[in-house]
Amino acid sequence: MTQAFSIRRATLQDVEVLVSLRLKLQQESGHLTEEQELSDLRRATHQYLLEALPTEAFLVWVAEVSGQIVATSGLILFQKPPSERNLSGMEAYILNMYTLPEWRGQGIATALLRTLMTFIKRTKAHRMWMYATQDGKPLYEKAGFVLKRRHTLEMELCW
Repeated sequence: MTQAFSIRRATLQDVEVLVSLRLKLQQESGHLTEEQELSDLRRATHQYLLEALPTEAFLVWVAEVSGQIVATSGLILFQKPPSERNLSGMEAYILNMYTLPEWRGQGIATALLRTLMTFIKRTKAHRMWMYATQDGKPLYEKAGFVLKRRHTLEMELCW
């Protein structure tokens, strides 16, 4: 049975949970193998979030069920020189899309992605992109993202 979830912007009070979810994502993706790497990344990620959340250098949304964070998504907006495809030069990089395994398949990631896309479309950005996992690729394809290059999982959506 699907439980109701809510989505909200993350705050500094969420940092420990955000660190934990990022490390789980890194482990599932096969990017972390050594215990020392885990410890170092935990400290560095904690410090990064403490600095980046208040300045909005890194924007994070979370999904909660009964007060427990079960999924997260992150966004970095950055400015590049204008191009003919993107006259504003602003781009949105989506990262840290992660849902705890026991909460997958309930529309939570779809709702988080929709929230990010709504936010991004209110900015001057004309491109959003991410590196998808194999498991995440169908979610992004349903939202209109396409593979940028054939032999990579970099996906983009431009308008």
